[in-house]
Amino acid sequence: MATDVEVQFFSHLNGLVLSNTWGDMIRLFDACLVNGVALPSVTSASIDEQGDVHLALFAPHKVMLLQIVELTGFEPASLNQKYRIKGVPSDTQLILKPQVAIDETAVTTKGASKLASLGYDIIFRDDKDVKRVYRAKNPTPQHPFIRVDESISDGVNSYNSTYAKYAMVGLLEHMDHIDDYQNPDVLQLPFDPANPPKNWKISGTGGDCVRGWARWYWSRTGNPAAGNYSDSNGGAAANSNFTLVGDKNCFYAVVNENPGNGLWNVLHGAGLFQSSMTNDVIPNWFLSAHLTDRSASSISGVLMYNGNGVSMLCHNQNSGKFFTPKYDILNRLSNHTEAYPLFLGYRSGMDNSYKNNFPALEIPFLDKETYLRGSLFHICFAGKATQEDALTALIADSSMYVQDIVASGGTGSYQKGGFYFYLGELD
Repeated sequence: MATDVEVQFFSHLNGLVLSNTWGDMIRLFDACLVNGVALPSVTSASIDEQGDVHLALFAPHKVMLLQIVELTGFEPASLNQKYRIKGVPSDTQLILKPQVAIDETAVTTKGASKLASLGYDIIFRDDKDVKRVYRAKNPTPQHPFIRVDESISDGVNSYNSTYAKYAMVGLLEHMDHIDDYQNPDVLQLPFDPANPPKNWKISGTGGDCVRGWARWYWSRTGNPAAGNYSDSNGGAAANSNFTLVGDKNCFYAVVNENPGNGLWNVLHGAGLFQSSMTNDVIPNWFLSAHLTDRSASSISGVLMYNGNGVSMLCHNQNSGKFFTPKYDILNRLSNHTEAYPLFLGYRSGMDNSYKNNFPALEIPFLDKETYLRGSLFHICFAGKATQEDALTALIADSSMYVQDIVASGGTGSYQKGGFYFYLGELD
């Protein structure tokens, strides 16, 4: 049986950096979604009796078990494909399991290797290098344009560059250029039909500045449990730990937006979900983001346990909500709606209440209008307490997962939990 090589993950453990610097999030997305990450040069390569490929690299590779590696420029040509990392004997050696079985027994020409991307293209970018529009390679009509905007000024209004770092993010059904978001006939997520550009506006200056609506934070000052800090307090001094996992259909980002203050990891995501309803009129999109129009100096709705969509699937219904287009076929250009998970409480990865050895459950959800909309790809509720304080690769029978830490529950103090992300089958 072929090894699944579609769902990939990346981490700061791969040597990627998410610092308190504008542009870092889109540069990270460029690497993970589009380009992949080059590995050190290959010094030797061989094929063993099982058909696995063994690589020796010139320098430490910083890769993890079960990540996807792509080989190019090798001979025989059958070697040029994607692989799962099956073994990591040392920091300069890898054992790779191919997607497609290799009949040859010898490597005649060494090529290049990289961690494969999730499978997106950059559709548009701006000349100041602070905006991107991404879309899945070979998209279906349902695949959205994913716009990520780190700009801090529109020429009149401005957000101080020393404030907390976040990207404005949203999904659109069609775009002709990087700033094509004002057409009221084009569905967006989030969406206010009376004010289509709302998600991308910057208004005011200094502490009164309101910048965007759907926000992905990655560097902010203060303990997220305290809530008595504002964006004007600035970003964190340290680099942010992160995990990004997904494929061309959707992806999730686990980010420690307040590094140096414990494992206060938040969870967001974007893309398609597995729909239980027809999606030819209303697309099966979801977006998790902190949805707020508070100013830079405001502390309203900042608290991790009461912010509007502050961390997907975590804490409670308000904090853990995410967003999807409203299912109204007769009025498709409606305001977006809220979505709520149907699972065993907001305690994923927090305790051992269940007897299963590896309880990884798909997460269905409904919307505010009580339509059962479908389920989320890749992410699973963890029915066992998280054992590690770092990203961990797991294999259950032949099913592959990574587990990551998220502050998933609690209302007054930090309560560590986490989620499983399903990567596919190894055999």
